Amino acid sequence: MGSNCGCGHYPTVIVPGIGQSKVELLDNEGKRIKLAWPLDIDSKRLLKRILPSALKMIALRGDRGFSDVLYKELCEAFSPLAANTEGIPKANLRVVTYKNSVGESSDEERRFIYRMVPMEQLSEVIGEDHLYFFAYHSFGQPYETAKDLDEFIQNVKAKTGHDKVNLVPVSLGGSISVAYFDAYGYKGDINRVANFVPAINGTSIVADVLEDELYLDNPKELFDFILDRKTTEKIISFMKVLPKDIDKKITRAAVSALRDSVLLNSPAMWAVVPRERYEALREKYLCDGKHDVLRAKADRFYKAQKDYEKLFLLQKERGVTFFTICGFGKKLLPFIKSKDTNSDTVIDLASASLGAYTAADGEVLPEDYKRKTTRCGDENHNHISPCRTVDAGAGLFPETTWYFSGQIHDDIAYHDVALSLCCEILSNKEFKDVYSNPLYPQFNGSRNIKEIKYKLLPKAKELLEIKLHEDIEEELLKAIAECNELFTNTIVEDNTLTKKATDRLAATIHVAQASLSK
Repeated sequence: MGSNCGCGHYPTVIVPGIGQSKVELLDNEGKRIKLAWPLDIDSKRLLKRILPSALKMIALRGDRGFSDVLYKELCEAFSPLAANTEGIPKANLRVVTYKNSVGESSDEERRFIYRMVPMEQLSEVIGEDHLYFFAYHSFGQPYETAKDLDEFIQNVKAKTGHDKVNLVPVSLGGSISVAYFDAYGYKGDINRVANFVPAINGTSIVADVLEDELYLDNPKELFDFILDRKTTEKIISFMKVLPKDIDKKITRAAVSALRDSVLLNSPAMWAVVPRERYEALREKYLCDGKHDVLRAKADRFYKAQKDYEKLFLLQKERGVTFFTICGFGKKLLPFIKSKDTNSDTVIDLASASLGAYTAADGEVLPEDYKRKTTRCGDENHNHISPCRTVDAGAGLFPETTWYFSGQIHDDIAYHDVALSLCCEILSNKEFKDVYSNPLYPQFNGSRNIKEIKYKLLPKAKELLEIKLHEDIEEELLKAIAECNELFTNTIVEDNTLTKKATDRLAATIHVAQASLSK
């Protein structure tokens, strides 16, 4: 390991997902107005502006132009994320960046980074001075982002004295990694890649929205995807008294606003269109003579995405080792055409796993199933999931890819085993594949310890500092011990034991609090 610091660990650079970087909207003088992303919609203003038309719609039992008003106002609400026909943001934006390591960051910055990607366990091993968070505009331009990432990596190398870094692409960060390796992979700056639920080949969700292949029978599901809960509830309340055909018209107006104002001109969103569907959608939207510059940008990414296997294998020849952690066994969002696709609810398994093969929804691989590819050269290896729905051997790197059954995309940040596995990958050079440690089997179950870790355990520890009745204190200690024992178990079937431990600790805390109020 080329290094002047002699620590024995490469620094790690996290490339976060779509909702994990903050982007500010600035005025003409460069002063902050508000957050452009995550989207900061003025719900009161939006509801006030659509209210007159909504009341007219309700009174006259017809659309009466409401869907047009809603479309216009939502386009205005989404405008901070809008780009022109060349894919360049229209608004004056500034990414909130974290140029220093986590160890050099402010307390507020540290809290934000760990809330987005809770890698405290890794930083305890490699040091917070070797953990970095690369922020970027999620709706920007992948190759511009890749350029910024390359500069960021050069800065990390210079500050730490290492000749290489480890990379953790999370969700949309997987697409950014494709652009990075395409443009800068020749530099040889990467040691290990720990893909974390990555969108290597995009997601069917974006393609279905662009194709307008949606089920509009339950508008609440779709509005929840686009807007905040309060605004959704208000709009849905308006729609309850209307005929269903008007419901669908209003819902389609909302989808069209998202598509037209955010998705269509965003190079990053074109980067998450699966390669199998890109050319048809390019023909539909980018060949009108107005989008030639954007089409060239999208085509450049598509060329790399189309052959990402060759791209990554070339990096492997240059010394990069690829590891991947993904979820499966869940359906995609229920309002899209591809809803039955095996996924983690957001990213298709085939994309996140770099090509694993899955049985059709509701089916299993037949008893006489033959391996689809020979990615794994050892005939003695079995890469079929215990549930017989996934052939991991079809993935690009079958011996360095782990699968968590029933895992929801956003909840992976609260799966302590997945995070522990990521720590092993990034800190233990002897950890090389799915056979390295039986505590981390290739196929595992889902878990979500968010409530235990961030809410209940801190509260329980506070209560232990107070004089409690002996029996209550004893039960509280036992409930805490059950949680701690849970954390030592790295082989998970499902979230049942976690729920049991959560319910017990929550109930014990309630009893303890009640005893103090007497």
